[in-house]
Amino acid sequence: MVNSLNFNKKDTFIRIIFFLVGLLIMGLGISLLIVSNFGSGPWDAVNIGLSNILDISIGACMNLVAVIQLIIGGILNKKIPNFYTLITSVFLGLFIDFWMLFLGSIIVTTLIYKFLMFMLALVVVSLGISIYLVSNLPNTPLDYFMLAIKSKLNLSLMIGKITSESIGFLLAILLGGNVGVGSIIVILAIGPMMQVLQKPCINLYDKILNFDIKENLA
Repeated sequence: MVNSLNFNKKDTFIRIIFFLVGLLIMGLGISLLIVSNFGSGPWDAVNIGLSNILDISIGACMNLVAVIQLIIGGILNKKIPNFYTLITSVFLGLFIDFWMLFLGSIIVTTLIYKFLMFMLALVVVSLGISIYLVSNLPNTPLDYFMLAIKSKLNLSLMIGKITSESIGFLLAILLGGNVGVGSIIVILAIGPMMQVLQKPCINLYDKILNFDIKENLA
């Protein structure tokens, strides 16, 4: 019983670390994406378009869209929506604000540098998502929605992400959001990047979980 409890405590601790580190890295990636000024992600464009139509803040639209994503995800899963995912959004928002304190004053004017920073941002975002998803703690509403589509249609993580971002792209067009080349790159790039990074993140989690300090010191 004691060993089982110790294992559960260790497992929970590692999950929390992966959760927070993943969101911190994801927040850095999103901040780099904003600073690059190369293009908006499809769902960011949805929030911008909705904000223009309803004449309310983008933050309020993000929360509104998040609730809708949760409800649809719950319907697809045939379960009550996991509203704990809104807590994840709060943490992510705080981490984005943290990184913007350091990166917000950066102005990138050259197109090639904007593109390079944009592509770096996609890798960082994908890494952050891959790390925090390993924790199996509450997802962001968008990832909850994406995983519901993945499960319902029996898709790979890559295709599930591409599908959810494509839905956002179509909605952004209908709502008059700021879509462009950057939005298309987000759709095509993040899914494959996550697919590649997912396995190393899972392997790292398993290696840390199974690491025995006493055994390695012996």
